[in-house]
Amino acid sequence: MTKIAHSVLLNTPLEEVFEYASDWKKWEEWFEGVSDFQSISEVEKGKGAKYRYKAKMMMFKYEIEAEVYEYTENVGFKVVGIKGPPYKSFWNFEVIDGKTKLTYGLEYSISTPIIGNYMDAWVLKPQWNKIIQNSLQNLSKIIDR
Repeated sequence: MTKIAHSVLLNTPLEEVFEYASDWKKWEEWFEGVSDFQSISEVEKGKGAKYRYKAKMMMFKYEIEAEVYEYTENVGFKVVGIKGPPYKSFWNFEVIDGKTKLTYGLEYSISTPIIGNYMDAWVLKPQWNKIIQNSLQNLSKIIDR
């Protein structure tokens, strides 16, 4: 299993960062490669919220369904892919020296063991690192003061 995590330090109050960043309907404004979000459950925010979206990475396009399986207001939440490539992500929010630190983490595995490990090390993991870092910088440009 591959695990990646990156953080950004923001000048915006934690509650505002959490409200914006936890709203999956706004992710395509700042998270690279995602679009066309649609709710697929009655719950739209918090634990049990399910949504569908399209994701593009390099030349690959996916339709993904995901569910929020843990959620604590102004602290963080966790998401699991329920259709499409299997993954888990976590979003942690904390105040450090008066600033808001957002950490986004991603966990995924490759189903093809030997070739998949090389492909992950040389292609996928570097690409995911770039996407996550760019996305957090995009968020900073939108929300930071």
